[in-house]
Amino acid sequence: MSTVTLQIQLPTARTDGSAITPDQIAGTDIFDTAAINPAVAIGTIPGAGTSFTTGTLTVGDHTFTAETRDTTGHVSADSNSMTVTVPATLANPNPPIILSATLNP
Repeated sequence: MSTVTLQIQLPTARTDGSAITPDQIAGTDIFDTAAINPAVAIGTIPGAGTSFTTGTLTVGDHTFTAETRDTTGHVSADSNSMTVTVPATLANPNPPIILSATLNP
């Protein structure tokens, strides 16, 4: 059972170059391409938080992106993406080998 913790860096400017301060950030939505619906956020970092831990992930590749929302409802473009691969669980060990059997009368 694997989870991922994402650390993000919040924007400090808007697309027009004006500043955005932490108190103007409503939250950051996190997306995973391996989710049932990749267009729906798997979670939200509230306010100006910078860390998010996923729930348990399925085996395979998970590509994460983020979008920041400001307190007036504006949404950023997608962030860069970060991909992690969740490996399959290790296989069961082979059975033991009985080396000998001695009858004890």
